[in-house]
Amino acid sequence: MKNLKIAILNDYPFDVGISNYIYNIYLNLKKHGVNVDFYQFALDYENNHKYLQEVKIIKGINFRTKYSLQLNQILGINYRWLKKLNSTYDIIITSNPTLNKVSKYFDNVIGVGLDLYYLFGKSNSILYGKYIKSQYKLFKNFKFIICDSEYTKKDFIRYLGIDDKRIKTVYPSINTEIFHPGDRSFRKSLKINEGDILLLNVAYDSPNKNIRSVLNLLYKLPENFKLIRVGRNVTSLNTIKELKLENRVYLFENLESNKLGDIYRSSDFFIFPSLFEGFGIPVAEAMASGLPVIVSNRTSLPEVVGDAGLIFDPYDIEGMKNAILELSESEIKYNIIKNKSIERAKNFSAEKQFKSLENILENFI
Repeated sequence: MKNLKIAILNDYPFDVGISNYIYNIYLNLKKHGVNVDFYQFALDYENNHKYLQEVKIIKGINFRTKYSLQLNQILGINYRWLKKLNSTYDIIITSNPTLNKVSKYFDNVIGVGLDLYYLFGKSNSILYGKYIKSQYKLFKNFKFIICDSEYTKKDFIRYLGIDDKRIKTVYPSINTEIFHPGDRSFRKSLKINEGDILLLNVAYDSPNKNIRSVLNLLYKLPENFKLIRVGRNVTSLNTIKELKLENRVYLFENLESNKLGDIYRSSDFFIFPSLFEGFGIPVAEAMASGLPVIVSNRTSLPEVVGDAGLIFDPYDIEGMKNAILELSESEIKYNIIKNKSIERAKNFSAEKQFKSLENILENFI
């Protein structure tokens, strides 16, 4: 496989799971000596991607509007430039449906399919949602497809009619040099009292992330429970004010990985009552960091946590509250769940991911 030359294409900013997943694949292949290049279509690169290694920036049209991300993905990509790749690389890997048009030009493309959210979920932009649905149909053009979970793989087979011989699951890899149990000194910078208990949620507050349930849960818990929210906030700010939680919520976004790792280690519980996930990378990061995880019973999340997580209906606030209080009052029970989390996260190692990739790429050509 080291004789292959591979290009990975991405057009999403790096504060979302799509980019996290595909960039870690790039790092994993590179670590194992594979000749691979990562092409990032410029989307406010200077502000979001300073910490990335050796990324090749491709500039197209760069719209600056409320819907700049969507417009850049639909209209800004230079497809004439893309056509030059075919003579340079043995394999081209695209990160998401907005790049599916590449499959029209080449037959050496592997598509990454992380979920089919826009078939079922709400979009902040109706037109963008319709566009993504149209791009889902192009998955049939790919010679091969990589999915991030067995749940997503089954959706692709069921709803897009993909032959199960052309699609495989490659789980995300979690960097345990960053996400691991350990020092909790970040609490001091937040001036957290010794008796305070920190909940953590890492997600953009799109409708499927169900941040309302996270905030309702915090509202129901005693005053010494606080919440760290990592991710862009649009609608959740209004909910925080509505529930008068301003003094109990800490907001962060666009964090570098090392600081995010510090926040995981300094928290006590990870809360993720999402309504729809293709995988749920923050859940695996939380488990690797030794946190008990409370997740919803929807889509891929039961597959990710196995028997290591506490699984609830995403609107069962009372059930989640009681589980958190029970673990908070019993160090023995807390540590049992914590150790299960750490063990479960080992399923998402870089070595296991590389073995899956190696099998796919060697049989692709």
